[in-house]
Amino acid sequence: MQISALSHHKLVAFVLALLFLAVMQVFSIPQPIFRFMVPAFFGFVALLTWYNHWYLTRVQKYNFWLLVRPILLLCASFGIFLIIPSIALRGIFLMTSAAIIFFIELILGNLAENILLNETLLIAFGLFLACFAAYYYLPQFEPLYLAGIFLSAALLTRSFYEVVPRPDRVKTIGALAIGLFCSELYWALNFLHFHFSVLSLVLFNIFYLCLILNYYHLFHLLNFKKIQFHLILISVCVLLVIFSTPWSILPQ
Repeated sequence: MQISALSHHKLVAFVLALLFLAVMQVFSIPQPIFRFMVPAFFGFVALLTWYNHWYLTRVQKYNFWLLVRPILLLCASFGIFLIIPSIALRGIFLMTSAAIIFFIELILGNLAENILLNETLLIAFGLFLACFAAYYYLPQFEPLYLAGIFLSAALLTRSFYEVVPRPDRVKTIGALAIGLFCSELYWALNFLHFHFSVLSLVLFNIFYLCLILNYYHLFHLLNFKKIQFHLILISVCVLLVIFSTPWSILPQ
């Protein structure tokens, strides 16, 4: 049964990726029709999650946190899709998203740390960008975006730490702490008059700093050189983003 599941997995992953593209495209021309698109999207999420549960069980790699990651990836893709104004750009983004979904499905169950880290960072940036953009266009729903940032950062962190050989309680506390810090920072960053893409990059960099330093700490590998290197790296990245962005001090 395991060999059979593996042999058909590539085909099913390809079909699911195309299905995502088709569902989003059908309900977005000429403009997104939310009353149809949102139920269709959640229906696709349910279908993908059911298949992933079945597949991971068949290949004896089932883990709850492996199911969470594709869901967060789909939410990030959906959120970014909604803020793209051009039909042509939406089409390009959907093709790119379908390719990423196909690749993520192919490596489903792979616990290689470098793959998990890159996947985590990709999803995090997408979710942060979507939440900052949502606040820019619809600021009246800020509590929902705060909750979204907290949940996305906490769930992503906890799923990434699943490979760490530490008690679940320790990994969960670390994930909750990072999620809470990211949500507080999200609230504070919205007071800055920068474009939402800039704010999402700033939060993304700080999320990475917290994620990787705590990761070293869980493995008892954290030292001054690692802290110094990552602090310098993130500081340079954040400063480059801020100073390359047009901004001015508003008059009182």
